[in-house]
Amino acid sequence: MRRSTVAFAEGNTTAIAFGAEGPPDLVFLHANGFNALTYRTLLEPLGQRFRVIALDQRGHGSCPLVARPAALRSWNDYVRDFLTVAAPLWGSAPPPVIAGHSMGGAVALMATAQRPGVADRLVVFDPVMPAEGLRLRLLRLLPQQQRIARMPIAAGAQRRRDRFPSRAAALDSYRGRGAFATWQPAFLSDYVEGGFADTAAGDVRLSCAPRWEAATFASLRGGVAAALKAITCPVEILKAGRGSAVQVSAEHLQALKRDLHIETVSGTSHFLPMEVPHVARARLERALEERAGKSAMPQLAAG
Repeated sequence: MRRSTVAFAEGNTTAIAFGAEGPPDLVFLHANGFNALTYRTLLEPLGQRFRVIALDQRGHGSCPLVARPAALRSWNDYVRDFLTVAAPLWGSAPPPVIAGHSMGGAVALMATAQRPGVADRLVVFDPVMPAEGLRLRLLRLLPQQQRIARMPIAAGAQRRRDRFPSRAAALDSYRGRGAFATWQPAFLSDYVEGGFADTAAGDVRLSCAPRWEAATFASLRGGVAAALKAITCPVEILKAGRGSAVQVSAEHLQALKRDLHIETVSGTSHFLPMEVPHVARARLERALEERAGKSAMPQLAAG
């Protein structure tokens, strides 16, 4: 693994990369509240054969871009960042496979709808796809803080403890608890490593501020499923077996994009990349092989 900085119009962002130097074969986008390093266990084995890069999005990980919660209007802010960084990242090279988890999957879908040709194909893991019902339409009309208060996931994010004496203390606090209970240990260690910054006081603070994470949840304004209508490249969705963030029926999604491949991975939660990385990695590897036009090759060792 190597760390890198990607410069673009508004400044720069940070990333981790695997494989040889050069335009990426795969670009990965993380979930809200997480960071690129969280997914090292998933992505690192792919670097044996492909060029892989995972980006820190605004307000997450080591990304230095300004993140003002009150200024966050919608996930199109993340889409704009990604589409701006795409040009310097791979330029005139063939478009990569774009993958993402949760919010990262939604951003990948919306970005590809807005700029056809930016991706060779998409592989998204339980992307956030809310049902376009009355509740969502009413939430859009409220001021941000009221939206946060009415969304349990956003309100919970805003209450998160943001400082610990050390990364080891944070790891001990998270291990086996809450959303982290089903994660493979390496993912949690990498999340903590990439998700905290040292402070002048000698302790550590969450890199993704709870207020920013909450504002991100509250700024989702829908349109993720509808993006499928404008996407011309192949799309694969791996959906959690329980508690999925994909709240739109498979039949409706299939009607939006007839060649969509959607699969429910039994026994998994919304955090399926952290629970069954061998399954997620196999789908990414297959997409990369199809992009390269290669015949099927032995799968990498399960992680």
